[in-house]
Parts: sequence; structure tokens; C-alpha cells
Amino acid sequence: MSTTQQDRTSGEHRDTIDLGRGSRGWLISLVVGAVVIAIGVALFVTLGGGDDEKAVEGSHFSNEFEIAYQASSASELAFLEYLDAEIAPDHGITITPVGIEDGNQLDQATADGEYIANIYQHKHWLKQVTDATGMELTALGPVFQWSYSLYSTRYGSIDELPDGAEIALLNDPANTAQALWILERAGKLTFKDGVDPWAATENDIEDNIGGYEFTYIEYGAGPRTLDSVDAVIDYNMSFVDAGTPEEYRIYEPAAPLEFAGQLVIGTAYLDDPQVEKLREIFFDPRVQEYLATNDDPSLAGQLAPVSAE
Repeated sequence: MSTTQQDRTSGEHRDTIDLGRGSRGWLISLVVGAVVIAIGVALFVTLGGGDDEKAVEGSHFSNEFEIAYQASSASELAFLEYLDAEIAPDHGITITPVGIEDGNQLDQATADGEYIANIYQHKHWLKQVTDATGMELTALGPVFQWSYSLYSTRYGSIDELPDGAEIALLNDPANTAQALWILERAGKLTFKDGVDPWAATENDIEDNIGGYEFTYIEYGAGPRTLDSVDAVIDYNMSFVDAGTPEEYRIYEPAAPLEFAGQLVIGTAYLDDPQVEKLREIFFDPRVQEYLATNDDPSLAGQLAPVSAE
């Protein structure tokens, strides 16, 4: 709001208010000034700086929940947009997705309370992060599962892979284990006795039935590696985002609960009153039903509901 006054020095075209003389005029001026300041503060809170007023008393967070996700993941973005449109309004909350590609930056910002939560990691990746960095992060529970599959441009099914086929796996420990577990569940290799499949490495293989050769690639490299190897095991969303034809997805087992995506917050904010609303939004029963039945091309075949085991 602005007021234009012409020729302020001469007084022409200027509205004036006679506040009287002496102390009475000074008092009225003071009261009017205080009212103007109060109105200005109210406008600032309403229009420009309302976060503090809207937040629950004692909370670090406002009613705008900034949720960090992996910037390259259209499926995670679509999931957050669904929550913002269909679930969050019931709790007086808006969800603002914040895409960050660097996982360490994303987790550190969450630990510091810059974002109320993030959704980009399963519990084994989270453990790797906290063990390696000392970041104080806590998972509130699983919210979805990433579909993780075998892709090939050379063969039409997992059974067509030849003996000695070269298969590319993601090179971080958790995703390497998940890929090997896919092959183990498909009956293409076995693990040594006592091995936890969600922590398995190539050294834990008892019998490589298919005689496979493994190549290790960086996260996100699956689609561009596809034509140079016999097969790649990677997240469906990576291939969907890259425009890879669905026909190249040759084996798609159900995702195990061990690798479900977690809702993660900074440990320091576990008792924050706004975190209860966060739980209510993400763990609303409608969320799992939507994941199981939606036909959104940004979600279907990429994010699945949380499995029982």
C-alpha cells in the first residue's frame, strides 16, 4: 500500500489531519502512530512473514512443510504433489517439495531443521549415511517402495541371459545387496549360510549359478549403461525418467520391505509438535491405497505401496 503526495514541501495536494495543539495533539499523534505500526505488523504477518504466526506454539516448523526429495526423481515429486493436494489440506498444511540431487546436502539440511523431512532413502542407505557422517537423522517409518528391476536391450527375459552375462549393479553397498538379492530370489545365485541378503556383497555368493560377471556403476548411470552390458539392475524410476521403453524391463520382482523408502527427520525434532501432523499426513491409509491403484505415469510402476515383508 502506498500514498502519493505531490509537492510535499509546499503542501499542495496534500491531505492533512488537524490533531490539535500542544500535549493533546502529541498524544493523538502517538496513538495514531502506534495504530499504524500495529497495522503494518499485521499486514507483514499476513502477507509476507506469517510463518511464525501459523506455526504451532513451540514448533521449529511452520504450516508449510518443506520436504526434500531427490531432484532427479519425478516419481518422488509426484508423490509429494499428491500428498499436498489430497491429504495435507485436511491438516491445515501445505507441502512444498524441494528437489536436491546431492544426498549429503539433503540429509544435512534435514538434520539441521532446514526441511522438516526427506523421503529419498531406505533404512540401509540411511545407516550408511549416519555411520559415515555422524548426522543425527531418524526414520519415522516406511512410506513407499521403489520398484527395482532387471533391464536389458539384448534379452527378453531373465532366463534368456547367457552363462557369463555381464550385469551392471549400482556400486553403493545397499543397492549392490538389493540387486544381488533380486538374482538370489530369482534362483540365479545362492548366498553362503548366515548371510543377510540386505547386506550381501559379491564375496557372499556361494554359487553363481548363471556364471554372471558384475560391473559396478554410479547411481543414475543405469539407463546410459544399458546398451554396453547384457543387463542392468536399477530403480525403475531411473529408466522411466530417461525415457527407456518399458519392454526392456525383463524382470520385476516385488520390492522387499527392507528397502522401503523412509520418512526421515532430524533427530533433534522428534518431539516437535508439527512432526505429529507430518506423521498423520504420510501414514494416512489413503496414501497406500493411492500407491496401489493410481495410473499416474509419474508414479505407476515406479513407487509401490509398502509390502508386508
